[in-house]
Parts: sequence; C-alpha cells; structure tokens
Amino acid sequence: MAGFSSVKRNFSWLLVLVSSAMVLLGCIVHGAMQIHEVRDRLHSQAQNMTQLLIGTASRHLVFNSPDDLTIALSHLNAVPFVQHVHVYRKQSETSIGHFFASYNREGLAPIPSRIDRIQGMPDGEVAVTDRYLEIARPIYIGERIRGYIYLRGSRDELNAAWTGVMLTSFFIVLVAALLTWLVSLRLRLLFTRPLDEAVDRIQQIARDKDYSIRLPDTHLEELDRLSTAFNMLLGRVQQHINRQQQAEQQASELNTELERQVSQRTMALKESNEELLKTLETVHQYQSQLVEAEKMSSLGDMVAGIAHEMNTPVGLVITSASLLQDKLQVMQQKFEDRKVSSQDFERFLTACRENLRLISRNTERTADLITRFRQLAMDQFAEDIRSFNVNTFCEDVVSSLYSRFPELKNHKLTMDCAPDLTVSSHPGPIHQIINQLVQNSLQHAFEGHDKGHIAIAIDCAGENTLQLTYQDDGVGIPEDLGRRAFDPFITTKRGTGAAGLGLHLVYNLVTQVLDGRIDMRSSREGGTTFVIRFPAQGCDKRN
Repeated sequence: MAGFSSVKRNFSWLLVLVSSAMVLLGCIVHGAMQIHEVRDRLHSQAQNMTQLLIGTASRHLVFNSPDDLTIALSHLNAVPFVQHVHVYRKQSETSIGHFFASYNREGLAPIPSRIDRIQGMPDGEVAVTDRYLEIARPIYIGERIRGYIYLRGSRDELNAAWTGVMLTSFFIVLVAALLTWLVSLRLRLLFTRPLDEAVDRIQQIARDKDYSIRLPDTHLEELDRLSTAFNMLLGRVQQHINRQQQAEQQASELNTELERQVSQRTMALKESNEELLKTLETVHQYQSQLVEAEKMSSLGDMVAGIAHEMNTPVGLVITSASLLQDKLQVMQQKFEDRKVSSQDFERFLTACRENLRLISRNTERTADLITRFRQLAMDQFAEDIRSFNVNTFCEDVVSSLYSRFPELKNHKLTMDCAPDLTVSSHPGPIHQIINQLVQNSLQHAFEGHDKGHIAIAIDCAGENTLQLTYQDDGVGIPEDLGRRAFDPFITTKRGTGAAGLGLHLVYNLVTQVLDGRIDMRSSREGGTTFVIRFPAQGCDKRN
C-alpha cells in the first residue's frame, strides 16, 4: 500500500487547516483591535496626566519653589502608570532650560536629564519604546514658555495586552483545531463507513467463499447502486453453486445443522466465561488503582504546590540572567568595536543593577521557599525535652518578635504568662508556632489596619497540660477557607509571595512534635483565636 494516500486522512487535514486558518485570521483582527484600544487609552492617559501636571508645575515655576513641587509630585505614587516626571525651568528665551524638580517611582532608579530628548520630541506626542511611554510638553505662562515637563509611563498594560492576545489566540486556534478534528472524524464516519462496510463484506466473501452474504443498503445513492448490482451478481453465483451442491446439502443438512448449533452454544459459553474473567480482572485493577490514587492524593497536592511556588522565582531568575547575558554580549561587541558611549554604558549599568536586584530578590525568595518546605519535615523541629521557665520564655519570645518583625511596633502586643511556672516540653517548636502565628496576623489579619492588637496567653489547663491561647482582632479568615485553613498551600495572597504553608506548619508542629491539638475560631468582627493544648511536665491544674 506504499505510495497510496488516504481519502479520510486528507479530508480531515484539509478541514482542520482551513478552519484553523479562518479562526487564526479572526483572532489576529480582534487582537489588533484590542491592542490598538489599549495603546490609545495609554496615550490618552499620558496626555491627560501631562496636562494636569502642567497646571501644578506652572504655579511653582512662578514662585520658584522646587521643593514644594517635589512634594506635590510625590503624590503620583497613587498612579501606577507614572514612573518618572522631570520639570525643567527656562530662564531666558535663548536658554535651553535646566533641571527644576523630579519624581521617581519608589523602587525605580532615577533617570538622567532628558532636556536634549525634549528638544526633538513633538509637542504633546506620545513616544512608545520597548520599555516605556514618554511625552514632553512646554509650560506656558501667559504667552511665554517658562519650562518643560517630561513624563515617562509604564507600558505594562500594553505588554499584558500583547501577552493576553497571544495566549488567547493560541488557545482559541488550538480548541478550534481540536473541535474541527472531532467534526472531521464524525464526517468521516458518516461518509466512509458505508464504503468500509462494503469493502469488509467483499473481503469476507472472497475469504470465506460465502456467496450468500449481501452488501448492506446505504444512504449514498452511488454506493447503493453499486451494492445492488453486486448483490445481483452474488445472487446468480449463489444460484449456480446451489444447483451444484444441492445433492450434497440434502444428505448432510441434518448433521451440519446439529454441528452448527453445538458450535454456537460452545462459542457463546466460551465468550461468557472469557467476559466474566475479564470483568473480574478489571474489577481487581480498579480496586488497586483506587487504593493507590487515595495514597498519592495528598502527596500529589504537595508536589503540585511546591512546583507552582518554585517555578515563578526560578523562572524570573533565569529570565533576568538571560537578559543580563544578552546585554553583556551587546556591550562587549560595542567595546570591541570601540563604539561605547557614556549613555550606552550608563544604560548598561542601569540594566545590570535592575536585573541583579531582580535575581537577588528571587534567589532570596527561592531560598526562603526551600527553607519553609524543609520545615515541613518534623524531624527538623524536634528537639530533646528540656525544662524552662515560662515567664522567661515569654520575655525572650517578645524580644525576638520585635526583632524579626519591625512592623510589629505599629501594633499592640500583650503577653500574659503564668509567673513562677517551670515546665518540661519543647521550647523550640513553641517559639516557632508563635512566630508563625504573628507573621500570619501581620500578613493577612491586619491588612488595611493601622493599629491591631495581638494577645498571647500561656498557662496550665490541667494536670501536665499547657495551654497557649493566641488572639488577634484582624479581619478574620474567610468562611470558605476556614475549613481548609490548615491544609498546605491555602492562601488569599498567592500573588504577593505567600506560599500558604504557615498554618499547615503550625498544625504539624502542634500535632506531631508537641503531641497536642489546636482549635480555631474566626469571624469578620472578632478576629481569629487559636487555642493550643499539649502535654507539659510540671503543670498543675489551676482555676
């Protein structure tokens, strides 16, 4: 069969290619319109912001108050689009202008003077580069130009639009190709199944020499005419053979019928036995698979969470390192060609600093994630039981909390520990539990709160039982997450770097290391309360 092509396969590929091309064309047109809309919106935002800043800067130019203008510009922190603003003052008609005031978004390095760039930029036109948008306009006071204003904005929204359009187009084309392929399979069955059945019947007739078989009727007119003609031919052949075999058939008809029935019954019994054995084997396989799936369920969730959390910082480090290597190669080539200018070198240094900061920040993030994942193994926390004074332990905890969390000074922390109480337990895991709960409150409970209150109490709750009560007056845990608060990778702030392992770590420390139990109560009005009880030698029952 080498050298022959399949009608079914060619039909499917043609249908998939045509449909995918049409869908891709539609995605391209829609994506271009969407990106053009985002670009126009950013241009309008830049022009409106520049016009607003001209009105603010003109007053300060008249009164020569650059410091006041700098303070006014600092309020641009509330506008994520604005990255840098420069205001230049023109002292005379012949002077170009000199630096007057500026604004640089927090976390971004200041940019050099752009007065030379301003001279070549059209008035009010927004220029778009690979990294940012920029616009420059003169500042008129009366009919005289008294200065210039330069604004550089972020193009993150435009980049996000590009990425969204590309991903959406890819998935739409992929889904369209898949659906078209499925439709083509259905059409193939509709048009080629009758032909396949006819070919199978003809092969069966040739193989078995059973001329009593007839080609089936079809809904296709041409194939139905062919089947009718072929059936007529088979009928004539059968009549000729029947006349030749009529004498032999009459003699052996009874034996043949008996053998046929026995064969059919035997085959049916054999098929039933085989089907029963296959069914039993399938049931055993499904039982084993269900057991293994149940065993691997929790491990799969853990591995998926770790992979998701580690992928983002590692990917950013790789991307930054690649960009840094590309810029280094470009700078090396310019150096070898003796074409390095001070601006090129300054841009190179700026890019190096930005990428190195990104690499350092994400490397630290990765290291922190690895450390926290390692903490999930309880053998890292277990230590020998030792005797310690509860009051002294509370003082050490308070000192370490203020040292570890500087933002805790903005909130109120009260520690109520039983005086003159000495117990034998695991002070290390207890300390880590308190640290984790405080971190959880600062990160989640006190969001939007200027002053929060954390209350920690440690006292005996019974014979050889120590109770730790932790309470904050924050926003509480959402009801839909409350039932799963102690599960791994459950968090409301995944996009801000939270891994969702804090309360899961606390639960493991309490139940596995301290051999205790933890109860939680939470509400939107009353905050969250954790009550932890665990064995501790030296505790007497107190009222």
